[in-house]
Amino acid sequence: MAQQADEKSTASTGLNLRDVFLIAVILGLLIPASIISYLSFNIQKDNLTTQLETDQRRLLDIVALGMQEPLWNLSRQAGNPLIASVMEDPRVISIRVTDTQSNQIFLSAVRSERRIGSVSYVEKPVIYRGEAIGQVTMEFDNENLAIALSNQVKNILMILAAQLVLSIMLIMSILHSRFLSPMRLLTEQARLLAELKLDSPFEWSRRDELGRLGTHLEWTRSELKRLVDELRAKTLALEADIARRREVEDALRRSENKYRELFWSNLDGIVISSLDGQVIDANPAFLNLMCYSLDQLKQQNFWSLVADESEALERFNLDNKVLRFGYCDEFEATYLNRFDNQVPVSVKTVAMRDAFGRINAVWRMVRDISEKRAAEERVQLAAKVFENTVEGIMITDADRRIRSVNRAFTEITGYTQHEVLGQKTSILSSGRHDEPFYEQMWQSISEQGSWQGELWNRRKNGEVYPEWLAINAVRNSLGEITHYVAIFSDLTERKAADERIQFLAHFDVLTSLPNRIHMQDRVELAIHNVVRDNQRLALLLLDLDRFKTVNESLGHSAGDTLLQVAADRIRSALAPGEMLARQGGDEFIILLPVISDPGEAALAAERVRDVFANPIELHNHVLTITPSIGISVYPDDGRDYETLVRNADAAMYHAKSSGRNSYKFYTADLNARAREILAIESQLRFALERDEFVLHYQPQVEMESGRIVGAEALIRWNHPSLGLLGPVRFIQVAEERGFIVQIGNWVISEATRQLVAWRQEGLPELTLAINLSALQFRQPDLALQVKQALESSGLPGHALDIEVTESIIMEDAQATIQTIDNMKNMGLRLSIDDFGTGYSSLSYLKRFKADKLKIDRSFVRDIPHDADDSAIARAIINMAKNLNMQVVAEGVETMEQWQFLEQEGCDFVQGYLIAKPLPADDFAKLLHKDSLLPQS
Repeated sequence: MAQQADEKSTASTGLNLRDVFLIAVILGLLIPASIISYLSFNIQKDNLTTQLETDQRRLLDIVALGMQEPLWNLSRQAGNPLIASVMEDPRVISIRVTDTQSNQIFLSAVRSERRIGSVSYVEKPVIYRGEAIGQVTMEFDNENLAIALSNQVKNILMILAAQLVLSIMLIMSILHSRFLSPMRLLTEQARLLAELKLDSPFEWSRRDELGRLGTHLEWTRSELKRLVDELRAKTLALEADIARRREVEDALRRSENKYRELFWSNLDGIVISSLDGQVIDANPAFLNLMCYSLDQLKQQNFWSLVADESEALERFNLDNKVLRFGYCDEFEATYLNRFDNQVPVSVKTVAMRDAFGRINAVWRMVRDISEKRAAEERVQLAAKVFENTVEGIMITDADRRIRSVNRAFTEITGYTQHEVLGQKTSILSSGRHDEPFYEQMWQSISEQGSWQGELWNRRKNGEVYPEWLAINAVRNSLGEITHYVAIFSDLTERKAADERIQFLAHFDVLTSLPNRIHMQDRVELAIHNVVRDNQRLALLLLDLDRFKTVNESLGHSAGDTLLQVAADRIRSALAPGEMLARQGGDEFIILLPVISDPGEAALAAERVRDVFANPIELHNHVLTITPSIGISVYPDDGRDYETLVRNADAAMYHAKSSGRNSYKFYTADLNARAREILAIESQLRFALERDEFVLHYQPQVEMESGRIVGAEALIRWNHPSLGLLGPVRFIQVAEERGFIVQIGNWVISEATRQLVAWRQEGLPELTLAINLSALQFRQPDLALQVKQALESSGLPGHALDIEVTESIIMEDAQATIQTIDNMKNMGLRLSIDDFGTGYSSLSYLKRFKADKLKIDRSFVRDIPHDADDSAIARAIINMAKNLNMQVVAEGVETMEQWQFLEQEGCDFVQGYLIAKPLPADDFAKLLHKDSLLPQS
């Protein structure tokens, strides 16, 4: 308030105390000094005027006295020197001497340049011997007087100003130290009294009036402080209550403001949790980072958000830093968002305290550093790529001096980085390229920014090697080239590889035999020769029997060894001039370039068979391998290489189907079968896409009641040109060409779909049997395919019955058991199909825990008339009963077979006696019947 009063007073007068003192001092000094200066100026003016008049009279007297003799004698020559000497005074303008006797001018002188200023005239008669003989008149310039007066004024003013400044400074210094500064201190102390700032005492050591006034102010302050303290003591309880209330309100307001500011405007995530990890609050940035809503996050414990590898660090910082010092510096950790995705973050932790100063919660500020990590990884990746790339990299400056190289550069050239840094790139020059080559290369880089091509360089050891080089220019923002980046690869191995490729183009790597392409060239040359000489030639196509079984059971390395041994044995059986080549896989082709009749080809085939008679010891196994050989003869069986090979292949397949370990000549019906297989193979590729497969269903009937309890899904192919084909016509081709897995997956999907459709129609529930091939069991996702089919259709696992043959089980028993266990765990049933025709290991049969055994139709066909078949069927049924399995007899076609099986206790039958495999609609009609018992 006192300060406001001072400001109002100052505003009303317009001047403060200092200004008033300054004005008074200036006026007090300026007025007397001005009067004194004025009087001094007048005195100086009078003195100068008197001095000028005295000088004028003196000169006039000199001239008048000096002109007596010359004027009396009328001698101008005698008077001129005097006139000239007087004219030397710059104040003299002109002199005129007049002769009074003749009233004429005796002598005169006038200054040629006259000054601009006032002029004064003086005259005096020339007296000679008491008689006035002439008159002297002189004209004077008064400008010198004006100049002297002006300089005098300037000097007076300068002296006056200096006196004023020195006086003011001296007076103001005394005023400031003795009056203004104490007054300012008094004013400040008065303001403190007005504002009741009474804690600090007012110190005064002066003994003048102002000091005594300050002493009174100090007494006033102490008394006022005492009164205020007494009043404060009396109202302490009330003030304490009000203060507490205000503190609570201020704390709440500050807390709300801080909370609002930090939580809603901070770009970093903030989460507050209790010491045991219960989430109390979090801001939107943290919620977005962790993909939670606030309600969802509050249901989580903070430690569930921390990745396992970061939890130990978080707990260590909490226990050893936050709880001890109240905070923790920034550190990096990994959090888990709502989708269990890892989020790299940097964390700062601050303790929160209650009203008693105890830590009751933790405030974490979390920043996403995913981009930082990604940038660091990119930098590290770039460095690793530069260092670890197999291509040599060299970076030079604009002067082509090497600045950096990678490890591949050292490996290729032999120079270390230390040896080439600062060197010119010419250190690598091989000398094989002339100067114009390099000039053209650098010109291309300068104009186009890059160059690439093949050139020769030299290693450190002097070896010259070929390399593929790419150079790119690096420019700055001004387009100036600052660096060159050269990337090169050693072509030494590539050159060797090209030679190797030429070898591989005509020879087999594994056996070093000529390959199919080389054999084709030789056969075409041989055909040309026999045509010229009117002779014959023969091709023998040889395939190793059961090679696939060896390859899969003993491994591919054993198969490769077997192929090498087979190649050596076949080569040893050939006569000079006969050529052996590897056709591919386990097939070999033999060229007999000249034969007189087909019998020579048969003899060659016999020789080849004989070399395979001895067993082969392979990987601690003794194997007996036999060949199947197909023979085609030129020109009877074909007039070009492709036809001869195709017909020999058909003959070879005929030899395999005839029992293997034999040879067959080509016949026309074999060619027809080969064409059919080729047609099937070409169409089989697109059968699934064209939806040409269908399923037929053959019922499985319970012998006791005749009720249909199941069905076997059997695939049919509605071939566009060959009509409806059974599986015998195309399944083997599908297995050999790798289509069986896709077809098998389609069967699973279609069978489950149809079973759901029947159930939705309200038809009786039944179990559907599906056949799986060996190739399907080799797929690791077979169980997953079945599971997905069941889940998509909504069927229970026991609705499907998986049928597998003994051969499938024995190929890879351990893996098959694992796959079957996975399907059994889904509730699927297992049937062993064609039981008795394979290995029939009872130990494995026990481990598989099959639900059903299916008696192969080859044992059912001749019962009850064939005693052996009847005994086998009876043994299978009894064994199944003892193992708690059910028995299904396939291929039941007569009442005699039915009656025998019923008498022996067979559970289920399927066959033409009951029904043929039927389309889905026709099979649905059978399901409406209560019983399918055959009539006697």
